[in-house]
Amino acid sequence: MGQFPTSDSIIGKALPLTAVGGAGVANISDTLDSRSAWLFENQSGTLGTNLNGSVLYIGVTGDINCILPGVEGVLGTVIALDASNPYVASPSYNALSNGSGYATANALLTSVTSSVPKSPAKQPTGLTVDITVAFPTKTVSDGGTGYSAGAIDSVTGGTGTGIEGTVAINAGVVTAFTFTDGGIGYTVGDVITLVQAASGDNATITLTSAPNGAITTIAVNAAGSNYSPGDIITVIQAGASGGTRAILSVQDLAPTADDAVLFKAVPAGSILPVSVDYVLDTSTTATDIVAGK
Repeated sequence: MGQFPTSDSIIGKALPLTAVGGAGVANISDTLDSRSAWLFENQSGTLGTNLNGSVLYIGVTGDINCILPGVEGVLGTVIALDASNPYVASPSYNALSNGSGYATANALLTSVTSSVPKSPAKQPTGLTVDITVAFPTKTVSDGGTGYSAGAIDSVTGGTGTGIEGTVAINAGVVTAFTFTDGGIGYTVGDVITLVQAASGDNATITLTSAPNGAITTIAVNAAGSNYSPGDIITVIQAGASGGTRAILSVQDLAPTADDAVLFKAVPAGSILPVSVDYVLDTSTTATDIVAGK
């Protein structure tokens, strides 16, 4: 019986690349679908645009804009944060905290203590978060006299500082108080006097809760890069401190069109001297391209 050896230099399978490939799926496309464009490699029922390290035969001279195997997209983007303490034995940080002095805001910067040593070029960066912060609750314990609807000038009393807000009135008597800043350092039961020019400065509220600017909820705004599960982030906001979370999970992103390399004036009848994962429609001018395995 004869033997028929194969060689890595011999193409055994061919796939013409066109704007519309097999099963109506574009295999020259700016849409990077990680599913294989090769039917024999793809069991999903839907062909993608990933040529999985194919070689390219060029039928008509032109440019090839392509992404090579091994090219990575953004690494270590943050998917989720965790407020629990899964690493309580670690000496690198104290227990996670909701902090104090925060106000509801979006796209806040963060600092990070990384759980994994990284090179200077791979330091975690870019994570921003959205936070919500609950205001204290209160009762109006004395409506006072001579008040005007609108903002108060300041407050006195209590164990903390920084409460700001507005009052609703009826004939100069405070009927409701709305917080615009919950302050820090207050205690449930604190009696706060509301100060306003031309009033009797004698209206008071009694705090029935005192969150003191603690973070209530936190969500990823911009996912950043190069983070690892277990990294500890601290939310940065002027006048606030101590709001920390652990990175619960991250993901590495697929490459994008920005990761492509353009081969200019590839001659007809030649094979591109690199293997290729994706051929992009933008800037590819060569035609009659055949992918080979």
